[in-house]
Amino acid sequence: MAVIAVGSVHGSPGTSSLALDLAGMCGPGALLIEADPDGGCLAARLDLSVRPGLTELAGAARVGIAAEDLWRFAQSTTHGVAVIVAHPAAEQVHAALRAAVNHVGSALPHLGVDVIIDVGRLRPGSPALGFAAAADRTLVLSDNSIESLVSVHHRGQLFAGVSEPLVVLTADKPYGIAEVAANCGQAVWGVVPRASGRRSRRRRAMALNHLVAELTAEHPSRRTARPATEVSA
Repeated sequence: MAVIAVGSVHGSPGTSSLALDLAGMCGPGALLIEADPDGGCLAARLDLSVRPGLTELAGAARVGIAAEDLWRFAQSTTHGVAVIVAHPAAEQVHAALRAAVNHVGSALPHLGVDVIIDVGRLRPGSPALGFAAAADRTLVLSDNSIESLVSVHHRGQLFAGVSEPLVVLTADKPYGIAEVAANCGQAVWGVVPRASGRRSRRRRAMALNHLVAELTAEHPSRRTARPATEVSA
């Protein structure tokens, strides 16, 4: 299995969309955890209930939680992925993350499925940084713009506290992958373009397929089917 955190450092490059698409590419049985401290958007986007979700999980995890218990707080989606949604209110997400991140992070390696965690904006003091530290990899999504790449360059100290950061760009211009890697001082995987048209959607799907294949090859899946009755409809 692989536990992959997905975040960003500047602007809104589409972190939630990338996390959702990655989880979908992992196939049935994958789990997506929305842990964006700025508040959740997936309940509204996927037409899910706000409860159960991260807030309820945090209440149960205050003194520890078994990996298999996480499914009680997940909801099924038409993407074939189970999602633990975050509350839309940032203050509720902050409180939930402070209560749950350490216990849940410790349980994830024992879950037996691929897990994608949307940690939102990577910044000092973020209560979601514990998930990025506990993951096998932390994907840092960035626009290919001077403003975004300067932000990536100046996050070296922050990235030292997360697990194996890997920059993913949303476009292949104006700066090339090797140039971005040299100037940012970080490993750069490549480009997962935004889906703005038919051609870009095909390119995005191909890139996501390659990215998931590489990430799961690094950490071979030991997937176990989750009991369907434990996932909320």
